[in-house]
Amino acid sequence: MEPKDKNKQPSIRQLEYFVNIAMSSNFRKAAQKLNISQPTLTSQIATLEDALGVKLFERSRAGTLLSPAGRELLPVVRQLLEQFQQVIDLADSSNKELSGTFKIGVSPTIGPYLFSKVLIELHKRYPALQLHVREGVPQELEEGLDKGDYDFILTMLPMHSSENRVRPLFIEPISIVLSHDHPLAGKEILEGKDLYNQEVLTMDERHHLHRQIATLCERYTAHAQQKFASNSLNTLKQMVIMNMGIAFMPGLYVHASISEDDRIKVLDLQDEKINRTHVASWRKNAPSRHLFQKISYDIKAIAMDIFGDILEEVNTEDV
Repeated sequence: MEPKDKNKQPSIRQLEYFVNIAMSSNFRKAAQKLNISQPTLTSQIATLEDALGVKLFERSRAGTLLSPAGRELLPVVRQLLEQFQQVIDLADSSNKELSGTFKIGVSPTIGPYLFSKVLIELHKRYPALQLHVREGVPQELEEGLDKGDYDFILTMLPMHSSENRVRPLFIEPISIVLSHDHPLAGKEILEGKDLYNQEVLTMDERHHLHRQIATLCERYTAHAQQKFASNSLNTLKQMVIMNMGIAFMPGLYVHASISEDDRIKVLDLQDEKINRTHVASWRKNAPSRHLFQKISYDIKAIAMDIFGDILEEVNTEDV
């Protein structure tokens, strides 16, 4: 099927009609849902097919089925419509002062070292915006977001729910910290092979950081301590000072609490870059989703302004 008019472009409305029919598998049901007549819907789809030069649907006794071309185009069109809605939401939010009261969930391994500073700047920019912040481990944050306990969360990848909007913010490096009395403290550069048979202190298994470091220990045949797993970075730091083992610490915590401590040495692996990706997330259909989109932009911008020498910017919009 060749397009009759190559200069005629599909409209957003026609693409919305296409998705609705694909979801309903029935022109009549789609027309009722869209509150238009079936002849009008049929005409609009014919115009869309003419513009694209492909047949989108096949009629059968089983109903209205997507053609092979329609099946291929559907995920692309749905993504395009979502991005178009983001443009509308963002434009709408830019004309309004951010305001309202929202429940925010943050990870305890970043909240005290980043979000406290970000909150101060957000309040300066948007005095009518009130954010009630509560800490939780990543799994609790995701579950709380799904249940409505939180409106917006700051957490780390990977996330497990596909029902939420996830926007990457920045990448945080992770360094090795050890007591100055540790045998490896005499080295200026560490390689993966230096971790062989080392005792590695970790956060408890509810934290992403634990799983990340446990995988690293397995790769380099180090011992991830389960018996002495900690529930806070400060406790982990004290265990390092007592020379109970080495630990992997996030860059923002190292900057805030370790870099000036002469009892601890900070090193990086020469042959592997270790980091974690922080994201903002909110429910896709949240009434204030356009506002959360704007807040995520501001959090990223403020964090990079304050900690640009530590964090690496992420340019991907969504995952």
